Amino acid sequence: MKIINKAKYFFLMGSTLLAMSGCKKESFVKANLNPNTLYEVKPEDQFLRAAVGSQDDFEYFADVYRAANLWMQYSTLSTGNGLNFNNVGSQFNTRYGKIFYGRLGPALVDGIKNIESMPDADKNARVQMKAISQILLSYYAFYVSDINGSIPYTQAFQARYGGTTTPIYDTQQQIFAKVDEELKAAVATLKSSTTGQISLGGNDPYFNGDATLWAKAANALRLKIAIRLMKVDPAKMKTIATEVLADPVQMANVNDSWMLKVGPSYADGGGNFNPANFAAGKPVLDFLVAKGDPRLAIYYRPNAAGNYVGSFTSPDEAKLPANAPLYASLDNLSQLQHRLFTPNYNENDGQGAGKGKGFFPVLTYAEYCFIRADLAARGVTTDVAETWYKNGVYASIQFYSDRAVDANVTGFTAVTTPAIDTYYNKAGVKFDAAKATDQIACQAYLDLFRQPLEAWAWWKRTGFPNTTSVLAWSELKANGTPLVLARRAGIDLLSPTNLNYANQQTALAEMAKNPDFGTGPNDAFGRVWWDKK
Repeated sequence: MKIINKAKYFFLMGSTLLAMSGCKKESFVKANLNPNTLYEVKPEDQFLRAAVGSQDDFEYFADVYRAANLWMQYSTLSTGNGLNFNNVGSQFNTRYGKIFYGRLGPALVDGIKNIESMPDADKNARVQMKAISQILLSYYAFYVSDINGSIPYTQAFQARYGGTTTPIYDTQQQIFAKVDEELKAAVATLKSSTTGQISLGGNDPYFNGDATLWAKAANALRLKIAIRLMKVDPAKMKTIATEVLADPVQMANVNDSWMLKVGPSYADGGGNFNPANFAAGKPVLDFLVAKGDPRLAIYYRPNAAGNYVGSFTSPDEAKLPANAPLYASLDNLSQLQHRLFTPNYNENDGQGAGKGKGFFPVLTYAEYCFIRADLAARGVTTDVAETWYKNGVYASIQFYSDRAVDANVTGFTAVTTPAIDTYYNKAGVKFDAAKATDQIACQAYLDLFRQPLEAWAWWKRTGFPNTTSVLAWSELKANGTPLVLARRAGIDLLSPTNLNYANQQTALAEMAKNPDFGTGPNDAFGRVWWDKK
């Protein structure tokens, strides 16, 4: 697959394709030329810029298709996985420098600072806008720290506003706590400031500026962060969960799902977003087939003969002589469903490029349900685990059915409720209290098909799926040796001449005190603070 890096200025808001105009880009460039002046770009334009830049084709190329998708056994290379596919490539961790520090963080902080510099009347009319910008910034700080550990955050992005050019690295524990405080404050602001507000509107490709939906998303994110504390601070996990669930503003259906909504050309099927030539992982596909899972045709394509055939995920199995005919041609195998990832994909069926809608999930209602189910199954909350598990299964299938319809997946028809009923009542799917945490994690894993990097986090936290879970993975071996999976990003070392070199060295020394950190900064098989054995 050819690597292509190109600017993307088009995305879908509802059903309307918007373009970031040349004058906005020129204003942004001019504003950056003088570090002593505030941007001329409106804060709502900065939010739009951050949202559009929150996804990256290279992240899909290096982090999703060639890393997490393979590790999580959702797919394999067309010839099966290589002997060292479990290693972390040098291009992994796009979220860190390119996205967060390169564009999303600066744009959001600039927007927030712009609001803070306004006259009181204008500032007070953008209280909700500022809170929403903070939610997206807080999410991404959590997302980056999640696999990197300590990162600059509280002092980051502040240099042009009188702050330091050498920001300290906050520990992961500090970042998680700080982000939780920010989200809590943002929810309170969104609930209390309801009149006279200037809405983000069309500059918000997530919720169109809807403050209530943003408050729901922030509460769901607090639960996600809380459950990360399961092994390192269970008391804090329970405190946050109890506090969040006391708030009536909660996600209630699939329409509350937090996702970036994009048009057909945003995730261009001709570039790095292209999902073609990756074969379906056999463990997942076989489970979907065996249980009659309605998501089968959403996630994977039948092979050339019209059958669903998965690829062996273990390198040793893929290279057995008996399996050689399977890999003689990709036509023998099922592939990822192209238009679920790239709605403008040309299927060469005479209909040309697809014209459907795309999506990038951040935190869906289904995931929210599985988080609540998991918390309940572990006795952290008084929720009924079975109720939230079932809600999650139904919501996941409904969500993906809606997305497949929007994306115009060839030959797909919307899933009906009776079809979900039939699936849910299958053995291994219907809730079994004796296997509660196993089932919850495995169904969350299926739901996170379009978020394999988050599925990776669930696996690290719960240990599911595994080779004996209700959805059984294959044991991964290379030349007879069991393969272990990465657990964090490798950390790129700054040059000794870099102004922030000393701060990074201090942070690395602190992280190295964790006995699970690994053999050094680049040991991706080590662990960050929250990821405990």
